[in-house]
Amino acid sequence: MLWLVAPLILAGMISVKLLRRFDNRLVLGLGFAVMAVACLLNVRLTSAWADNNFLVSQIVMGCGLALSFTGLVALLVQNAIAAGGLSNPFNLLTYSAFVHTVRLFGGESGSALMQRLVSVREKFHSNMIGLHLDSGDWLTDERLKTLAGGLMPNSSGAEEAHSRALQLLGGQVRIQAYTLAYADGFIVIAFVAALAIILTALMRPIKYYFDAPSLDAPK
Repeated sequence: MLWLVAPLILAGMISVKLLRRFDNRLVLGLGFAVMAVACLLNVRLTSAWADNNFLVSQIVMGCGLALSFTGLVALLVQNAIAAGGLSNPFNLLTYSAFVHTVRLFGGESGSALMQRLVSVREKFHSNMIGLHLDSGDWLTDERLKTLAGGLMPNSSGAEEAHSRALQLLGGQVRIQAYTLAYADGFIVIAFVAALAIILTALMRPIKYYFDAPSLDAPK
């Protein structure tokens, strides 16, 4: 994950510059769009992927996270000013508590939903793959013979090698099912990011800009 440091810093600096020139909704929407692209890059996920296969997608994801996070924080600050949340300590405390409550609830609920999604989709894909592993099918038998042949030197006999081959094949099915489930998770996140872009476009224009000489609303 060390390769994310440079893209995060660079994208963060760029997003700050963009906030001084463009509507904050554009920066926030751009961040969600880049995150969606990164998720779609990971849809091609296979069980053979290693750390280097995630290099491009993680760099893109880092840029998207920096843009969206900076845009979100800027949006919170701008809304706090516009709504009078910084006018006195009580309003500031209330606004801060509301923001942190939403942040913590969103993180926990999102994590729980993704775990549930992966669990359900893993069972679905495991069942679908299992339907194509019929006993007596020549592809299944050929696979079992290959696995049993590789396990034979470390087994007491053909029966034990066949039993271990069945367990190994079941483990391979489980790995493929989880891989497809994670790919489905990336698709769902991409759709959620697209929904966030639509919701961002429906937001009202901001009243305060970071390059404004004063806090007076622009006319």
